[in-house]
Amino acid sequence: MSLKSTISSIKLFLVSLFISSLMFSCSNENTKITEKQSEAFYDYAYPLVMMKISQDAMLTSPLRKGDDVNKFIMFKKLAQPENTAVVLGNRNTLYCVGWVDLSEGPVLFEIPDMNKRYYVMPLIDAWTNTFKSFGSRTTGQKAQKYFLTLSSYNGKVPDGYERVNCPTSMVWITGRIQADNDADALVANKLQDEYILRPYTARVNKYKPTFQAMKVKKPVPFSLAMDTETFYTTFFDMLRTNPPAAADAAFLKDYSFFKKNVSYNDLDEATKATLKAGLEKSTKKFLGIFYKGNEQKTAWDFKIEDMGDWGVDYSRRAYYAVWGIGANIPQDAVYGVSQLDGDLKQLEGTNIYKISFPPNGTPEVGGFWSITAYNNEGYLEANTEKRYASGSNMDIKYNKDGSLDLYLSSKQPKGVSDYNWIPTPKGTFKILFRMYWPKESILDGSYQLPNIKKID
Repeated sequence: MSLKSTISSIKLFLVSLFISSLMFSCSNENTKITEKQSEAFYDYAYPLVMMKISQDAMLTSPLRKGDDVNKFIMFKKLAQPENTAVVLGNRNTLYCVGWVDLSEGPVLFEIPDMNKRYYVMPLIDAWTNTFKSFGSRTTGQKAQKYFLTLSSYNGKVPDGYERVNCPTSMVWITGRIQADNDADALVANKLQDEYILRPYTARVNKYKPTFQAMKVKKPVPFSLAMDTETFYTTFFDMLRTNPPAAADAAFLKDYSFFKKNVSYNDLDEATKATLKAGLEKSTKKFLGIFYKGNEQKTAWDFKIEDMGDWGVDYSRRAYYAVWGIGANIPQDAVYGVSQLDGDLKQLEGTNIYKISFPPNGTPEVGGFWSITAYNNEGYLEANTEKRYASGSNMDIKYNKDGSLDLYLSSKQPKGVSDYNWIPTPKGTFKILFRMYWPKESILDGSYQLPNIKKID
């Protein structure tokens, strides 16, 4: 092991000791918390619970057999309406998903030579922080080998592999490989088959899901309907192998019940009652955000600062775990999301909306950009066109002056070419504007997303 790796491992080990001492140091008596504190604690806990639900829903899907941790799930087709394991599914890339479990040892991760095809392979910890990103922008197109492990591992790293220390036992690889259409997806499938994800040594214990896909169906609505006991039992169980970050200490010191190996049943009745009140208030808030865009103050929710690396902004971390868990870091991709038009009225498929870019005013990206329409739960809704998005990798028609007009509606407006029309659900809907490998004009905040205008 190199000196640099040794120092890194020591630092992470000390962080772990610090967190353990924090969790042991709390008094055995539960200090009363306020309802406002319980709402903040729900925000803090929600991403960890949502990750567990998402993992179980994906690994127990009846549509696939043999899915497991430490093994890639390769989605060979672009997102379809029947795919509900992930909210805001992508119609421009093929997903390469891996749920890594490091609790029994390291895992090998290999990327093949990607030739000229754009790809990104983020590694997300159990708290939804993107702590590492491989891909066209960062590590290039050549074949790569990585040794995923916890910082406590002190064994040998195989020759040819680069060690990657992970902050939690659960790691979610949310890989994306560009595929412009169904025919192009068939070509990309061959690259998917060359990816490798496997344990370094044989596992002893089998993965045991808490939730079943047939019961969960849609992770976000399911999570927001959980009772207090189920929610916090899941949270405390997840904590055992996915400890908090050192930076969380200042927040957690106000919650005396937060101890190492604590369970929901260890809490006193007063604490349980307050957590219940906070959960009920918070879920009501998030349901309004998810279905109605209650917290949107502008047509686009377009915030790129610290996306995917949330720090101690637990409220924002929870907000995006509801809106679309698994965000990339801004350098890899940025997102504009909306369910409101320019007048802050809810988007309705019976209306026609126009999105106009000025001459040469589309986003500057190293990858591509796209706009996709979803129903109000964040899933694709079947349409006769079998088309749900448009963007730079499609046959869109620009105006003579270089400007571009795109239209949103459940029915194709007269005189509008196919790919300048984004078919929408018939009822209320939301849209996601993706920009892969954004350039500086986007990252520095100078680029402005176009207005979403309802037209007669």
